[in-house]
Amino acid sequence: MKYFYLSYGEMSLKCLSELIEMNLKPALVVTHKSYEFENQKDKFYKKIEDACKTAGIEFVQTDKISELKDRFTGMDTGVSAGFMEIIKEDVYSLPKYGIINMHCGKLPEYRGRAPISRAMMDGQDTMYITVHKVDSGVDSGDILVEKPVIIDDEDDVNSLYYKCSFNCANILKEAFEKLDKGGDIYTKQDLSKKPKANLSITDEERSIDWNKSVKIIYDKIRALNLPYPGAFTEMKGKRYYMLRAKPFYTIDKPAGNGEITEANIDFILVKCSDGYVMVYDIRDVNMESFIYNEVFKKGDRFS
Repeated sequence: MKYFYLSYGEMSLKCLSELIEMNLKPALVVTHKSYEFENQKDKFYKKIEDACKTAGIEFVQTDKISELKDRFTGMDTGVSAGFMEIIKEDVYSLPKYGIINMHCGKLPEYRGRAPISRAMMDGQDTMYITVHKVDSGVDSGDILVEKPVIIDDEDDVNSLYYKCSFNCANILKEAFEKLDKGGDIYTKQDLSKKPKANLSITDEERSIDWNKSVKIIYDKIRALNLPYPGAFTEMKGKRYYMLRAKPFYTIDKPAGNGEITEANIDFILVKCSDGYVMVYDIRDVNMESFIYNEVFKKGDRFS
């Protein structure tokens, strides 16, 4: 299978490394030239360039993928792995089998942005890595491969992201085998279930409602941990980001929802509808840490 690999992010780097180990290396790796370059220079850009150099893979950086169209003609397929530029028909129509995209979410239910976070916030116990054909819509193409990933009680968005990372290469191997086999290999999406793709997570989605259940609040906090934008709550006009927590399903202490029933240097315990949430990583509006019981007192209440 002669393919090119459109790459961005740690997951795509991990996947590429495993594809190389499996002797399934691409003919060409393409990534961005300037997208988030300063923030990702050491974490991603330098590492993927080094990986390609070591494996003898041609490596190209561009800010406009259409400039490389002549390189894609004659390829069997292309793989988009976290690539952030919208791929248009004049590009995805060039390879023999088109371009396939890896999406960490069940389709069509989790089309668009932040599928891992949204699956967690929805209380799912399983998410899916989906390989689908790129078309003119957003995550709307026919499905080639779909594999489940279990969401454990102790997972947060970062651990789940890495679970997906360790599964991607094997899933792509299966996708390549299906493409080689040919025939009726795709499943069409029912887009009536999700006519529009999700956009970026909003402030409304990030805001904690302490009248909700322990599970709903816990799932929101763990789904939005850094480097994601963070679930937040407010007290006396100040915003606080709740980044890591544990659930407690006990109702033995009478208190109002949102009330702090315990505060010390390590955590606070907050009442919600059917128990308590112990929050042990809290940041201020500048994402700075602080001593919790110097700011919060027993009986204080979040709005």
